[in-house]
Amino acid sequence: MAIDSSEEEQLQALKQWWDEHGTSVLITVAAVLALLFGAQRWQASQSSEAGAAGELYQQISDLLVANVTRTATEDDLLAAQGVYSQLKQQHGSSIYTRYAALAMAKLNVEQNNLDQAAEELQWLLDNPSLGLMKEVDEELLLIARQRLARVRLAQGQPQAALDLLRAVEPGKFVTTYADTEGDALLVLGDRDAAIAAFQRALAGYDGGNTTLLRLKLQELGVSMLGTE
Repeated sequence: MAIDSSEEEQLQALKQWWDEHGTSVLITVAAVLALLFGAQRWQASQSSEAGAAGELYQQISDLLVANVTRTATEDDLLAAQGVYSQLKQQHGSSIYTRYAALAMAKLNVEQNNLDQAAEELQWLLDNPSLGLMKEVDEELLLIARQRLARVRLAQGQPQAALDLLRAVEPGKFVTTYADTEGDALLVLGDRDAAIAAFQRALAGYDGGNTTLLRLKLQELGVSMLGTE
């Protein structure tokens, strides 16, 4: 996929954002699921749905943990893709497959495969059912939606990103949703609305690092005096 200079800037911003906001969630999930899976693997049959799906997801989560300090390579992506394809084909209704979709989106972003990253995140949003009338946790869907909005923004589709963000109530993710909304509005040329979104994001932070948000507002001519 050809990328012009502005798209290249958006892609680099997406990678930086994902490193700051995406990896920690995936690693936490991987660690928790690894502990749960480790505790249960002696109780579960190797042929069981959960056990088999967990074994496959563990391979992807191990790759994520190994790549915390470096960018994943094309070989990493190919290895993970083989496992992920097996997960989707054999365990399409498993929660492990949903978390794997987040991981695959991240790996594809690192390889500049934005179309594939978007496809994985859209698949997660389109397939919330886990079978037996169970659904994916709403927070997981909110995370996937915001990450898809970031990918759309990097693809040069700010309106699509905005539509994704505004289609739902962000709940506990109001701050990061507002931040992404501000970025999309800025690309669309709506400076005043972007400022309002960034200010909403800044007001929602509770102990987080607000440096980047403050810089965005300062660059838009908004004084940060008295906001510390």
